[in-house]
Amino acid sequence: MQYRVGYIGFGGMGGGYHYDTAIREDVPFTPTAVFDLREEQRTLAKSRGLKTFNNLRDFLDSRMFDLVVVAMPNQYHCPMTCAALEAGYHVLCEKPVAMSSAEIEKMIAVSHKTGKMFTVHHNRRWDRDFLILKQALDTGKIGNLITLENRIHSKNGRGMMFGWRLYADHGGGMFGDWGIHMLDQMLYLVQEPIRSVWAKIQPIRSWEVDDYAKVIITFESGLTAQVESSTFTPIPLPKWYACGDRGAIVVPETCGNAGIMRYVREAAETPETAIVYPDSRVDSRSFDCYTVTEWEEISLPMSPLPQDWASLYKNVATALEGKEELVVTPESVLRCFKVIEAAHKSSETGLAIEF
Repeated sequence: MQYRVGYIGFGGMGGGYHYDTAIREDVPFTPTAVFDLREEQRTLAKSRGLKTFNNLRDFLDSRMFDLVVVAMPNQYHCPMTCAALEAGYHVLCEKPVAMSSAEIEKMIAVSHKTGKMFTVHHNRRWDRDFLILKQALDTGKIGNLITLENRIHSKNGRGMMFGWRLYADHGGGMFGDWGIHMLDQMLYLVQEPIRSVWAKIQPIRSWEVDDYAKVIITFESGLTAQVESSTFTPIPLPKWYACGDRGAIVVPETCGNAGIMRYVREAAETPETAIVYPDSRVDSRSFDCYTVTEWEEISLPMSPLPQDWASLYKNVATALEGKEELVVTPESVLRCFKVIEAAHKSSETGLAIEF
């Protein structure tokens, strides 16, 4: 089945990435209409054969589409998404999806009330580096996960945010723009309950929004996960680092030289069963001790893993047809945003926030 798409906002994402994805032959969507207050964007849409509107109500009343893509600055995401849902359309909203978790809860409630699909453009669940890491972790070769790190170090950036991302009232900042993708990936990998969140979020070269953030999440099992985002990093670290009780995984952002190091042989040691301390105390405890005697290095990826961000659109289509579950559920997005709010609170107070 082919689904028609209407766009609320036809700028860099709506008129760029989202339009380009929808016109792919392997994606069952067809762009049909655009609402945008900017004449230049309506002119662009007309040049592509789309019907244009400068009035939201006329756009929603047109019934020219099945799915609405909301691609406006962040502060408009909630009201525009709710308006489209209430008008009877499914909605795919850009990220960050809202200005607060309360707004996301409102959007979810309207989706449930109207019976229409609501999802968010977290396309980076299909990043190749992420898929490589997930596949490697799924093999269980490094045993039980102890710590997991995900970072974006933009060494070639200007060292500050740009465009609407420079302004706090637009929901700008590196953490909201990039960190949310990284947190979404992390929380998609680790489904267990969160115990606490600690963060340092600050501007280094920008003025009113952050361009550096470090967030450490402690999960119920004791697993720790770190997310770090920076627009200026002269010497970048690997995109992913995972350490388990049997080895480690490193995946650079370029996916080159990725690999697993795991131990494959261990030998028992016979420890001292009685230790006499200088103060004459005697410790007679005995332990089964082991030492690693052989390591194995495994190159990644173990099988070809193509990156295809259009997989999100394909999943939306099959979910609408009832053939598979929606991958990016609004509930998972809400969980992610609550971590973001806890991170900001931690950064403001200097304390770890119980989650």
